[in-house]
Amino acid sequence: MHPVTKISIFGVRLGVIALIVYWIVIFLGTHLPKPPNIAASLGDKSKHTIAYFGLGLLLCYVTNHPRTWQRFLSVAAIALTYGAIDELTQQLVPGRHADVMDWVADAVGVTLAIAVYSVARHWYRKRQRGL
Repeated sequence: MHPVTKISIFGVRLGVIALIVYWIVIFLGTHLPKPPNIAASLGDKSKHTIAYFGLGLLLCYVTNHPRTWQRFLSVAAIALTYGAIDELTQQLVPGRHADVMDWVADAVGVTLAIAVYSVARHWYRKRQRGL
């Protein structure tokens, strides 16, 4: 276990602020009326995957649990519950609709985030120990 320092507390607080801002941006991006079709470089599912990859990484960073699998399970549960609620509430916005495949893309993004975070965390800890 690492000692708690002012720097680590600052890092967690910064992570929480980043998570809040990011989540607001995701919410606004999915709950404002859809703009007219503009040529997009990314498909809808790619945008969902990327957005939830970012959300998953931030959730991994700010959550903590003594058991790693429970930490990652809680990250997945939080993000995917929000993703489902997000899809259902989009029906209330003109030009938007719920799509289960959007939620699947969200799940892919969160799963990738957990995998990347897990590998990066393992690599970082191994490097700190000098192995």
